Amino acid sequence: MSTTTVSSKGQVVIPRHLREKHRLSAGVRLEVTETEKGLVLSPIRQSRSPVGQTGWRSLRGCAKGTEALKEHLAEHRREAKR
Repeated sequence: MSTTTVSSKGQVVIPRHLREKHRLSAGVRLEVTETEKGLVLSPIRQSRSPVGQTGWRSLRGCAKGTEALKEHLAEHRREAKR
């Protein structure tokens, strides 16, 4: 059994061996559920695309700075001028 302390800001440190075992890294969001036995922390697994972004909008920014994007934009501009 491991122990931890709640800081003045309400923060707790999850011991390293438990973070590694459950693959918890910095930035992982946890859901806090209250049960009869106490509090339960559960990682919130991120879906592949952010909430509200599906289809082509979920790809926004993935080709940033590539030649393919530059060529596509140039072609789009040429078509728009016609």
